[in-house]
Amino acid sequence: MLDNRVYTLLKVNECGSFVAAARELNVTQPAVSQHIKALEEELNVTIFVRGKGKLVLTKEGGEI
Repeated sequence: MLDNRVYTLLKVNECGSFVAAARELNVTQPAVSQHIKALEEELNVTIFVRGKGKLVLTKEGGEI
Protein backbone atom coordinates (compact mmCIF):
# COMPACT_ATOMS: atom_id res chain seq x y z
CA MET A 1 0.00 0.00 0.00
CA LEU A 2 1.22 3.51 -0.80
CA ASP A 3 2.31 5.72 2.05
CA ASN A 4 -0.45 8.30 2.63
CA ARG A 5 1.98 11.14 1.97
CA VAL A 6 2.91 9.77 -1.46
CA TYR A 7 -0.75 9.22 -2.29
CA THR A 8 -1.40 12.83 -1.27
CA LEU A 9 1.44 13.99 -3.53
CA LEU A 10 -0.06 12.11 -6.47
CA LYS A 11 -3.50 13.59 -5.80
CA VAL A 12 -2.14 17.15 -5.51
CA ASN A 13 -0.33 16.73 -8.82
CA GLU A 14 -3.48 15.32 -10.44
CA CYS A 15 -5.77 18.06 -9.06
CA GLY A 16 -3.37 20.96 -9.45
CA SER A 17 -3.95 22.44 -6.00
CA PHE A 18 -3.85 21.56 -2.33
CA VAL A 19 -7.47 22.63 -1.86
CA ALA A 20 -8.79 20.47 -4.71
CA ALA A 21 -6.72 17.50 -3.53
CA ALA A 22 -8.05 17.95 0.01
CA ARG A 23 -11.62 17.83 -1.30
CA GLU A 24 -10.88 14.66 -3.28
CA LEU A 25 -9.17 13.02 -0.30
CA ASN A 26 -11.86 14.19 2.14
CA VAL A 27 -9.29 15.83 4.42
CA THR A 28 -8.46 19.43 5.28
CA GLN A 29 -6.12 21.57 3.20
CA PRO A 30 -3.71 21.91 6.15
CA ALA A 31 -3.46 18.09 6.32
CA VAL A 32 -2.47 18.01 2.65
CA SER A 33 0.10 20.75 3.24
CA GLN A 34 1.53 18.82 6.19
CA HIS A 35 1.90 15.65 4.12
CA ILE A 36 3.78 17.51 1.38
CA LYS A 37 5.94 19.38 3.88
CA ALA A 38 6.80 16.13 5.70
CA LEU A 39 7.86 14.51 2.42
CA GLU A 40 9.95 17.54 1.47
CA GLU A 41 11.69 17.53 4.84
CA GLU A 42 12.24 13.77 4.93
CA LEU A 43 13.68 13.68 1.40
CA ASN A 44 15.34 17.11 1.61
CA VAL A 45 13.83 18.24 -1.71
CA THR A 46 11.30 20.76 -2.95
CA ILE A 47 8.41 18.86 -4.51
CA PHE A 48 6.30 21.72 -5.86
CA VAL A 49 7.17 25.23 -6.92
CA ARG A 50 4.32 27.28 -5.55
CA GLY A 51 3.35 30.10 -7.87
CA LYS A 52 0.43 32.46 -8.10
CA GLY A 53 -2.51 30.07 -8.09
CA LYS A 54 -0.45 27.33 -9.70
CA LEU A 55 1.64 24.38 -8.54
CA VAL A 56 4.46 23.09 -10.69
CA LEU A 57 6.04 19.72 -9.93
CA THR A 58 9.82 19.93 -9.68
CA LYS A 59 12.14 17.39 -11.29
CA GLU A 60 12.76 15.86 -7.86
CA GLY A 61 9.04 15.78 -7.15
CA GLY A 62 8.45 13.93 -10.39
CA GLU A 63 11.04 11.32 -9.47
CA ILE A 64 9.21 10.40 -6.27
